[in-house]
Amino acid sequence: MLAATALALLISGQLGNTADGKAAFESACGACHKKDGMGVAGLAPPLARADWAKSADPAMRTYLPLVVLNGISGKIVAGGKTFMSAMPPQKQHSDEELAAIAAYVVGTLNPPPAGWTDYTTAEIATLRTEKTDRKALLELRGKLVE
Repeated sequence: MLAATALALLISGQLGNTADGKAAFESACGACHKKDGMGVAGLAPPLARADWAKSADPAMRTYLPLVVLNGISGKIVAGGKTFMSAMPPQKQHSDEELAAIAAYVVGTLNPPPAGWTDYTTAEIATLRTEKTDRKALLELRGKLVE
C-alpha cells in the first residue's frame, strides 16, 4: 500500500523534485561545460565557481534558468576569459529536469547563497513563460558580475 501511494504521488508530481541533478547536468550540459562544470576554453564558460553565482542580487536566482530555457549568445567574460559562442535554448527538458540541473549548478558546483533553497518545478514553469531575449540576459549577467 505504501509503495502504491508513493508511486501515485510521484506520478502526480507531489513527491517533489526526484531528478538526479548531477546525472541530468552531466547528460545535458557536460559536453560543453564539462562534467565538472569547468567549461571549455573559448566555447563554454565555467558554471562551477561562476562569477554570477556569487551575486547577492535576488535576480541571480532567475539568471541560470532563464539562460537554460532561452539560450544565450555573444561575448561573455567569465573568470577573466572571453567566450564567444552560442548556447541553444534547452526547452526540450522537463521542468523537473531543469530544476534539478539548476539546483545542482547553484547549490553544488558553487557555494550556495545564504538561505538557498532548491529550484522548484513550479518556479521553472513560471520562468518558462517569460519572454527573455539575448540582450536582456547579457544585461542581467553584467549586473550580476559587477
